[in-house]
Amino acid sequence: MKWIFLSPHLDDISFSCGGLVWDLANNGHNVEVWTTNAGDPPEDDLSPLARELHLNWGLGLDAVKIRRDEDQKACQIIGATPRYFSYLDCIYRKTSAGEFYYSSEGDIFGGLDSREADLIEQLSGQLQEELPEDARVIAPLGIGNHVDHELTRKAANRLGIPLTFYADYPYAREVDGKEILEFMDRSKEWQFEEMPVSEVGLDKWILAAQAYRSQVSTFWANDEDLGMQIRDFSTLLGGRFGLWRAVENH
Repeated sequence: MKWIFLSPHLDDISFSCGGLVWDLANNGHNVEVWTTNAGDPPEDDLSPLARELHLNWGLGLDAVKIRRDEDQKACQIIGATPRYFSYLDCIYRKTSAGEFYYSSEGDIFGGLDSREADLIEQLSGQLQEELPEDARVIAPLGIGNHVDHELTRKAANRLGIPLTFYADYPYAREVDGKEILEFMDRSKEWQFEEMPVSEVGLDKWILAAQAYRSQVSTFWANDEDLGMQIRDFSTLLGGRFGLWRAVENH
């Protein structure tokens, strides 16, 4: 079976379910990671927010290229084939008049700008054209309310096909994220599909996350902290790791 994991950014799948991906690939499944917001921004026109983030990541104007290189290394570790779409990360997007849609960190987590609503249809249409009929599609739940996660989830929802969802990490480790997952676990509207991650898969998950050198300091104190927190996340729901499906007729 072909599994296609939809990743808003160049790290979301490795961070959220890298161990599961490795286990699937190691058991003979064809696994692809489709990153939606992986396009190159204009080098000479970055928002102050984008410049600040590039500085925090220790990257220059070729930040997206470097992040794609990191992603390719991570995908190699977990046995997945990467594919990159040309939509821009929200920190680079702007109106036709040159106004940046998201000029602060708060904007990024404040919901998709209504002026960008057409992006949902564009992305959904491209996915509709290019997804194989026999593929199992895994989309982000959108935990954390990041606008690019919202974009990818809403585009996937419009495909009209059965979907499975993963919990967006590291946002799912926060108090609000844990509460959402605990509510879903109790809800009759969601079905949890337990998918245990092997010890080797867990090790590969951590190695893949560490491949994103530009991002480690954003979410973790160091590599040791990264490994410890991913191990904790892998047993978030009473020692279980898995995916979610929406129950039909709800």
